[in-house]
Amino acid sequence: MKYAHRVRVFSEQIHLIPLFLLRLSLGTRLFIVLLSYGIGIPGLWFFFPQLHNGASMLVPIICLCWLFSYRGLLLSLLTTVGTMVLVYYYLLKEPATDQALAERAVVGLGVALLLGLAICWLRKAVDLVSVARQQALAAEHKHLLAVERAQQVTIAYEQQCKINELKDQFLLNVSHELRTPLTVLGGSLELLKEYYEKLEPVQRAKMLNRALASQETLVDFVNRVLDTTAVVSDIPFVEPEGFCLHQWLREVLTQLAPQEKDAYTICLQVPEQIMVWADPQLLRQVIQNLLSNIFKYVPRQTTIHIVASHAAPSAPVCLAVQDAGPGIPTEELPLLFEKFVRLKRDVAGTTRGTGLGLYLCKRLVEAMHGRIWVESSGRPGEGSRFCLTLPPFVAC
Repeated sequence: MKYAHRVRVFSEQIHLIPLFLLRLSLGTRLFIVLLSYGIGIPGLWFFFPQLHNGASMLVPIICLCWLFSYRGLLLSLLTTVGTMVLVYYYLLKEPATDQALAERAVVGLGVALLLGLAICWLRKAVDLVSVARQQALAAEHKHLLAVERAQQVTIAYEQQCKINELKDQFLLNVSHELRTPLTVLGGSLELLKEYYEKLEPVQRAKMLNRALASQETLVDFVNRVLDTTAVVSDIPFVEPEGFCLHQWLREVLTQLAPQEKDAYTICLQVPEQIMVWADPQLLRQVIQNLLSNIFKYVPRQTTIHIVASHAAPSAPVCLAVQDAGPGIPTEELPLLFEKFVRLKRDVAGTTRGTGLGLYLCKRLVEAMHGRIWVESSGRPGEGSRFCLTLPPFVAC
C-alpha cells in the first residue's frame, strides 16, 4: 500500500510538470529551450545520415510551442528548417536534389506544424482555464471579503445594541437607587423651608435627621459606584498560593454576620483533600459577593449548598454555590456578568445594588485563571447555581 501510494504521488507530480514550466521566468524558459536544442541537434547529427529523419528536432519544437505559444511555433519552424539545411549540406555534402528526401522534409515539416498547432491550442486552453480559475478565486475572495464585512457590521451592531442595553440598565439602576433618597431629601428640605418657624424642635430634628440620612445614602451609593468602577477598570493584582479549600471556606463562613448566617442553612460539601491555587483575598471577595446576593434576594430559612468537585489531578477545581431562591430568567442570563446589570424584578424592588458585584466576581475569577458562570431554569423555588473554576494545587 505504501509503494502504491508513492507511485500515485510520483505520477501526480509528473502530471504537474507542464504546468510548473509555465510559471518559470523568461530566462529559465530560454535555458530550457537551449537545452532542448542541445538534445535535438546531436540526435539529428548522429541519426539523420542513416535514417534521413529529423524526428529529434521535435523536442525543441515542443518546448518552444509550450513555453511561448504561437510565437514559439514560428520560431521553432524557422530554426528547425535552418538547422536541417545546415546539417544536410555540411554533413552529407550533397545538394538537395533527392525527390524522396524533399518529400520527407515536407512531410516532416507538416507533421511538426500540426504538432506545434496542437500544443499551442493546448497551451491556449490551459491559459484560459488559468484565467478562469484566477477570476473564480478573485470572485470568491471578493465574496469572502463581503461576508467578512457583513459579519463585522453585524458584530458591531450587536455590540452597539449590547452597549445600549447596558446603558439603559445602568440608567434604570441609577435612577431607581437615587429616586428614593432624593425624594426624601428634597421633601424634608422643602418642609423645613416652608414650615421651619411653625415646626416644633423635635419635628425639626426629625426632618433634619431624615435629610441627613438620605444624604448619607446618596453619598454611600455614589462612593460605591466610583470605588467599584475603579476596581473593575484595573487589572486585579493576584498573589496565588496553594491552600485547602474546605478549611478556607470554613474560615470565610465564620466571618459572616450572625444575623445573616443564622437565617439560612449552609450545607458545605467540599472534600478536605481538595487543594486550589488561587489568591485567598480575591477568592474571599468573590464568595462574599455571591453570598451577599443570596442574603439580599433569596428567602430566609432556605438552604445554601456550597459544593466542590475535582474530577482529575490536572483538571480545574469546580466550586458551586446553589441557592433556593426565585431563579434567574433565561433571557437575562447572558448579561448577568456585565457592568451595571441588575435583574428587572430587582430594579423594580426595594433592594438596592450597583449592578457591579457579579462583574467584579468575573474579573477576579478570570484574573486567577478561572471562569465563572450561572445555571438557572428561571422557575421560582429552583434557585440559581453559580459555578466557578480554579486551578488545582499540585505539590512538587
